[in-house]
Amino acid sequence: ALPIYFKTTFQDKLLLKMPEREEDHLTAATRLLEKRREMNEVEQALNAHKEEFQMKMESLQQRREELERKEYQLKSSLLKFDKFLKENDSKRARALKKATAEQEQRRAKTREIETLTKKTEQLTSQ
Repeated sequence: ALPIYFKTTFQDKLLLKMPEREEDHLTAATRLLEKRREMNEVEQALNAHKEEFQMKMESLQQRREELERKEYQLKSSLLKFDKFLKENDSKRARALKKATAEQEQRRAKTREIETLTKKTEQLTSQ
């Protein structure tokens, strides 16, 4: 019981109550300076975020331009390839037409040769 008595007595008499908030003892000028310091910190953070955002936007713009350039190159390649395919098809069609015409000419010549050969045989057999 004695230790509890001393403990409560000394706590009540020796311990000073500290203010619950430090701001209660600050002057208006000190509080103003503190608020300005806080405002500067916030502004610095905001400026850092703005700068970071600007850098990201520039990076995105560069990527967009690069993608547009690659898209243009791809379209150009596609158009060239399409032109190549059309020319190739056209050449193939001409070659087939020419081959068909030559085959028909060869058949006609073969028939003519056969006809002439028969006439020659008939004339020589008379």
